[in-house]
Amino acid sequence: MPNSLSLRSHVLLLALFFAVLTDAALGQSEHAPANEANAQNLVVAANQFYKLKQYDRAIEVAKNAVVLLPKDHRPWAIIGNSYTAQWKMKSASEAYAKAAEINPGLKYLWYLKAFADRNRNAREESIAAAKKAIELDPNYAEAYIVLGQSLGMGSKDTKGALEAFRKAFKAKPELIQAAEEYGSELSYHGDEKGAEEVYRKSLASDPNGMACRFLLGRLLVKRGRLAEAREIWNGRKYDETNTFPLFITLLERAEKKKAAIDKLAANPEDAQALFEMGIIEMDGESWVVDDRQKRAIKYFKKALVKKPDFVQAQYTICKAYVQIADTDKDANPDLDRELAALRRMDPKVAGEIEEYRKTYSGSIKGFSALPVDQ
Repeated sequence: MPNSLSLRSHVLLLALFFAVLTDAALGQSEHAPANEANAQNLVVAANQFYKLKQYDRAIEVAKNAVVLLPKDHRPWAIIGNSYTAQWKMKSASEAYAKAAEINPGLKYLWYLKAFADRNRNAREESIAAAKKAIELDPNYAEAYIVLGQSLGMGSKDTKGALEAFRKAFKAKPELIQAAEEYGSELSYHGDEKGAEEVYRKSLASDPNGMACRFLLGRLLVKRGRLAEAREIWNGRKYDETNTFPLFITLLERAEKKKAAIDKLAANPEDAQALFEMGIIEMDGESWVVDDRQKRAIKYFKKALVKKPDFVQAQYTICKAYVQIADTDKDANPDLDRELAALRRMDPKVAGEIEEYRKTYSGSIKGFSALPVDQ
C-alpha cells in the first residue's frame, strides 16, 4: 500500500464528507406537527453553528435536539460532523453509529462512520461500516475508497484494497480520488502501465486538465521518461504545493542526474565529473534514509584519486558522513577520520564541517501530533 494519501486527495474526501448534510436534508419536514417546531428549530440551529465552525456550540444544541427527537438521525449526524471537523474521530464514529442505528437505510451515515473509523485507525470497524454502505448502494464509489484504504492499512490486504479501488474507479471514473487511489495502488503492485492508463484517462476527462497530472508526471519520472514528464509539467495550470517532494523537484533532480551520468560517461576519468555525479547522487530529502550518502561517497573518493588536493570533494565526504551519523552513530569514527584529512587540507573549511556537525538534524520539525480524542 502507498504509505499515505496526498493532502489534496484528503481535502477532496473531506469536501465530499462536509457536503453530505445539505440544507434540504436538514430542513423541517413539510408535515412536522406543531409541537415539534422547537425541536426542528434546534436541528436547524445546530447545523448553522456547524456551518459557522462553532463546533462545540453545534454539539451542545444538537444534543438538546436529541432529547426532543430521539428517533431522528439528523442531530447525531451533526454531532458526528462537528467532532470530525475537530478530528475527534472516536467521538465522531460513536455519533454516526447512533445516527445509523436510528436510520440504517441511509448509506451516507455508514460511509461517514467508515470515514471516521478509518481516520482513527479502527480498521475492522471501518471495513464493516463501508461494507454496510456498499450493501445499500453497490456503486457507492466513495465507500469503496474508504474500504480500500482500510483494507490496506498496515499492508494487511493489498489485493483487497486494489479491488476496492478498481470498483470505485469503475463506479465513478470522474471522481479524482478514485483515479488517484486506483492508480497509486496499481503502481504499488508493479502495474505501472495500468497506473499510467488510469491517470491519463482521469486527466483527459477533467475539463481543467489537472486531474492526476502530477501523479502521472511522478510516474513518468520513475519510468525514466523525462521528456514526457517535462511536457506534463509544462501543461499545468497551477503548481503543486501539497505533496512532498514536489513533482518538479523530482523531475529536475532526475534531469540533473541524467546530465551528470551523460557527462561522466563521456569523461569517466574526470575528477569534476565524478564529483558532480556524487553531488547528484547525494541529493534528497533530509529525513529520508536510503544510503544515498554512501553511494555519493564512492564518487567523491574516486574524484580524490584523480585529484588528491580536491578540497571540495573531501569537504563533501565529511558532509555526507555528518548526515549518515545523524541516524547511525557508528559512522562517527569514519567522520572523525575524514574530518582529520580535511583539516590537513584546509583548516578553515574543516571548521565549517565542525559547525555543521553541531547543528545538523535530518529529522522533520514543526509537525504537531493530531489531537487526542476524549
